[in-house]
Amino acid sequence: MSKSLKQHCVDWWKQEARSFFTLLFCALLFRTCVYEMFQIPSGSMEPSLLIGDMPLVEKWAYGYSYHSILFSPPLFKGRFFFSSPKRGEVVVFKLPADTSTNLIKRVIGLPGDRIQILNGVVHVNGEKARLTPIPEKHFHKGDLAKGDLAQYVTDCYEEVLPGCTESHIVAYYPPHADHPCNHTKEFVVPADHYFMMGDNRCFSQDSRFTIPGLIHKDLLVGRAVRVVYRLDASVRWWEFWLWFQNLYYDRTWHKIR
Repeated sequence: MSKSLKQHCVDWWKQEARSFFTLLFCALLFRTCVYEMFQIPSGSMEPSLLIGDMPLVEKWAYGYSYHSILFSPPLFKGRFFFSSPKRGEVVVFKLPADTSTNLIKRVIGLPGDRIQILNGVVHVNGEKARLTPIPEKHFHKGDLAKGDLAQYVTDCYEEVLPGCTESHIVAYYPPHADHPCNHTKEFVVPADHYFMMGDNRCFSQDSRFTIPGLIHKDLLVGRAVRVVYRLDASVRWWEFWLWFQNLYYDRTWHKIR
């Protein structure tokens, strides 16, 4: 190989490498600062979010902590450009006991709020949420490997949280009416923390329990705004060759409320 041809090959590879790493850097920057997608693995947010939904999450909504970055490297402390979530918003956050795990729930309590669940109804600072029964029933097929019931049907209600104007749909499993999750002590939300709950009220591990407990603001990842699409629960998000035959088009660009 002549010297000029060898140099040409070296220059070509350098140019391609620069283009690749520039593209990779831009993709990571977009994922960190602008938007990210997640796959819903469980039914804790049904019927608002279904298993297999891929919600689009605004990363800038609450500012940035090191959990905004891929793999959560502890490069700095605190949160920059912080803006507090509003009650009723659907939020992605890190599990305090294992920050490699993402959870998605609805904000119920803000710092300083008093939260209690009485007979299944959310009470915020002594004021109860407004629940309106709707005829819709939600059918859920559980995963026995994860300890879920084989199947169950929940009653659905339109809920308006105290201090909110927009409604969303929540689900209750009637046989669990006496479960402790529907009759809690009063929680006082400390500064810089948030009380989270899933919309599938009888099948959600949330701030009513020790794990995950109350969520610190530094664990917030972003606000979920739209379902980009929904994949069958058996398909992983990276198995792109299975997407088209396993997409639910009725969920495409579905607004999360």
